[in-house]
Amino acid sequence: MIRLFLAMTFLAVCGCAEVGSQSTDSEVQELRAADAALQQAVAAHDLNRIMSFYADNAVLMPTAEPMLSGKAAITEEWKHILAIPDMQNAGKLMSAEVSSGHDLAYTMGTYQSQMMGEDGKQVTEPGKWLSVWKKQSDGAWRIIVDTYNTDIKPPDHK
Repeated sequence: MIRLFLAMTFLAVCGCAEVGSQSTDSEVQELRAADAALQQAVAAHDLNRIMSFYADNAVLMPTAEPMLSGKAAITEEWKHILAIPDMQNAGKLMSAEVSSGHDLAYTMGTYQSQMMGEDGKQVTEPGKWLSVWKKQSDGAWRIIVDTYNTDIKPPDHK
C-alpha cells in the first residue's frame, strides 16, 4: 500500500512538473514573439507599436541619461531616439526566461545601431540590453524595466 501511494505521488509530481514545464515553454515562446515584434516595431520606427510593449508604470534606464519613469517619459525618449538622422537598429535576442511564478520574465541581447553622428559622419554603436517583463491581467507581456548601454568605451582621460 505504501509503495502504491509513493508511486502515485511520484507520478503526480512528475506530471505536474511536466505540465509546468510545458506552460513555461509556451510562455517563453510568447515572450520571444513579443520581443521579436518589438524589434520589428523599432526597425520600422513605429512609435505607437513600440510603446504598446511598455507597461504604464515602466521604467527606462538609458545610456548616459537619467532614469525615466512612466509611459509618457519613455515615449518622449523613444521620439528622440527615432528622430536621430539615419537611425537604424538591429537587435539580437540572446536569452529569454520566465519565472517559476509565470508572472515575471526577462529578455536580454545585443544590438547594433547605425546613425548619423553629430559631426555628420556615420556612427556604428554596438551594445546590449536587458528588459524585465510582467504578465498583465489581459495575458500580455509588457516591459516594466528596460535598460540598454553601449559597448563603446568612454574616452580615456590620462
